[in-house]
Amino acid sequence: MAHHRVILIAGAGPVGLAAAVELTRRGLPVRIIDAGEGPTPPEQSRALGTLPTTLAILAASGVSARLLAEGARITGADVARDGHRLFSIEVSAARTPTPFILSLPQGRTERIMVEWLAAHGVGVEWNLALEDIVDTHKPRAILANGETVAARAVVGCDGVHSRVREAVGIPWRGEGYPGVFSLADVRFSAPIDPTRAKVNIRSGIGGSALLPFGPHAGRYIGLGGDPEALYNGVSGIEAVTWTSRFSVAFRRAERMAKGRVFLAGDAAHVHSPVGGRGMNLGIWDAATLAFLLAEGRETEYETKRLPVVDEVLKVTRQMTDMVSRPGGPMLWLLPFAMPLVTRVPTVARRIAERALALDLPQPEWLAADYGMNRDAG
Repeated sequence: MAHHRVILIAGAGPVGLAAAVELTRRGLPVRIIDAGEGPTPPEQSRALGTLPTTLAILAASGVSARLLAEGARITGADVARDGHRLFSIEVSAARTPTPFILSLPQGRTERIMVEWLAAHGVGVEWNLALEDIVDTHKPRAILANGETVAARAVVGCDGVHSRVREAVGIPWRGEGYPGVFSLADVRFSAPIDPTRAKVNIRSGIGGSALLPFGPHAGRYIGLGGDPEALYNGVSGIEAVTWTSRFSVAFRRAERMAKGRVFLAGDAAHVHSPVGGRGMNLGIWDAATLAFLLAEGRETEYETKRLPVVDEVLKVTRQMTDMVSRPGGPMLWLLPFAMPLVTRVPTVARRIAERALALDLPQPEWLAADYGMNRDAG
């Protein structure tokens, strides 16, 4: 049995890697394992959008500087119905040093953090799964190679089918969602505007969006099981590099901690991709836990994170209902209301900050960059 008393992180996606980065920069020894062979393949964009709070969190380590150097900055969205422009949403009014969504494929985000960890003496142990956990208060993790690790804490960042969550007997609660989403990553022959997302509400069949991640590449995402339907009739597409179909659910773990075993990211909560909250919410979990562990306050983790998770699930469900039911009265009012309300500076700022999830409680250790509620989150 290893007796290093390290913090063991199971799962080396963006959330687990962020946990390792934050714990390492705070001087806490970590070990990070993953059942997979390596980071997300470069051709699969997966989680694209990094929000301002995430950039603020990762700034202290220097990771944000590298993300900013490579990503595209989406400063607004143009909303149309059946191809006819309705209105635009701008996020430049938000009170943050980074008033945009940073668009960068997940595989590149992961590799930047893997490289940072390697430079700080932490290597990801790929092809190594966690099999079981014994004693949640003095956790001993049993690994697939037969090793037993006596850890100060175990952090489950191992996704929706989390072995950590199952091993300690924490149940899911919530429900599935009707319908199927699809996405398609495409490459354009001519440049597109990498600063603008394009949203199209199609009468009777829901909405779709184009999220750029550079001047020649973007992701189409929307309701329906046929990715090809998302880009049919669009000129200038020279290649489709990746497609996917998936169902969504709105669920969370009944608890996010049991003894000294903690859950973060998809291991603790899942919801639809509408609003781009998923990866970011998980990174906020991880960073909050790292801060609390460094302060000896980890027993506060659940009370700080569960209210934020519940709020994100509620708001994301509302947004998903809106785009999946395009005939509702709200959609018909928006073209008239939005141009009027966005002329009021305080309203425009609130819209921008909600779009960037800055209306949620900000982590207590961050500098007062936002001038908003900074309850622990």
